[in-house]
Amino acid sequence: MSLTSSMGLLGAIIVVIAFIFLGHEIDSYRFFEELPDSAFKKMFFLGYFLFGLSMSFQPLYYKSLRKRVSKSFILVSLGCVIPFFVLVWSVGKSGNYLDRAFFVYIFIVCLLSWMLVEVANSNKQLPTIWFNLIRSTILVFIGIFVIWLAIILVTNRQGYIFGFTLLDISQFDISSRVLRGNLFIFLQLLILMHWIENFSYNAIQLKTRDKQVQGLLLEKDLLIEKLANSSTLIESGALSAGLAHELNQYLARIELNSDEALQLIGQESVKPEDLKQPLGNILKANHLAAKLILSLKKLFNRGEESPSLCSIDDLIREIVSLYSGRIQKSHIQIEFDLQVIDRQSIWESLFRQVVVNLLSNAIDALDTSSQNNKVIQIHSRINEQGYYCLAITDNGPGIHGQQEAKLFNLFATSKSTGTGVGLWLSRYIVERHQGSLIYKNLPDNGGVSFIVTIPPGLKPKWGS
Repeated sequence: MSLTSSMGLLGAIIVVIAFIFLGHEIDSYRFFEELPDSAFKKMFFLGYFLFGLSMSFQPLYYKSLRKRVSKSFILVSLGCVIPFFVLVWSVGKSGNYLDRAFFVYIFIVCLLSWMLVEVANSNKQLPTIWFNLIRSTILVFIGIFVIWLAIILVTNRQGYIFGFTLLDISQFDISSRVLRGNLFIFLQLLILMHWIENFSYNAIQLKTRDKQVQGLLLEKDLLIEKLANSSTLIESGALSAGLAHELNQYLARIELNSDEALQLIGQESVKPEDLKQPLGNILKANHLAAKLILSLKKLFNRGEESPSLCSIDDLIREIVSLYSGRIQKSHIQIEFDLQVIDRQSIWESLFRQVVVNLLSNAIDALDTSSQNNKVIQIHSRINEQGYYCLAITDNGPGIHGQQEAKLFNLFATSKSTGTGVGLWLSRYIVERHQGSLIYKNLPDNGGVSFIVTIPPGLKPKWGS
């Protein structure tokens, strides 16, 4: 509709300019056919040609309300207009006014009929009062032109009709343009009103969809937060045995040293210095247990948190200490190569989940292997761009070809007890830190390395 209006306006402007600046010598010519070849005649024809093209867009507009109109269909439709105008131009040079009017009216009737079909089809799917008014106006328009076509056809054959000559009919047809022009303007107003209503409706729908999208994005963030919690809770099952073993060791140390201290207190010859060692052992075991519980609390923490400077290397050591029971049970050796002293700006509890997922996956992968020398290497460094890089490498079976394409997809897992959340969530969290998470299979089936890269000085974008 925008193109239709622009092209129709351009055609009207060309015609007006032609009349104002070049039409001062046309008073002696009654019809277009009588005009000599001149700039005025060419501009006049060009203006009406553009106007005819603009009218051809109106049926296409109604067709587009139901389905997408291809560019090839548009070009073919507009291409049919060009031969018609060439025919009108040639008739206008050699024929009379009624000959040209006959072809013009055939074109208009065809165009209106096409528009009538498109309006009727659109009204079936999108009923509105404007379609009914437009359809009624088009029918009246077609009736008027069909009557004039019959009058022109009879007049051209007989030279007269009802006592009127060719000249009389031509002049009467020119005079009736006022009626047809008003009817045409009324039709265009109806089309414009429907376009405004449809445009307003679409604008409201778009705004409503935007609100729905914003709501879905909010729900997505809440879902991801719940997935993060769920992933941690699922991981707690695998941690429980190892944690129980660690805590029982500390409790056993406390109990043994407490018994020793009580026995010493019961002896008459005991000195205060004799109680320092068992009490010191109790205090040390208590601190270690408290540190373990604190690390566990951080792992399950999901409260409101802002990004803060954190030593990722220290965070890694804490997490590995939580998994010491599982690591010993699986006979896995951990090799540290942590080279970064500087702290990084991260969401600690969220990034902790990334390390937990990658470490847990490495342990699970080695559990499926029957080899004796099971090793997990944890390496950190600052690369040439100043990015923090963390690589967690295991010498397990690696990533198989059929797993690679969907490795980071949500709910994609190769483990019978897996959820398919861990790697997807890990990449999501890293990307919200404006970083990347990739993997590389080592040569000769030597295992796989997961590499986390975090840029410096950038605030994370959790929930954005």
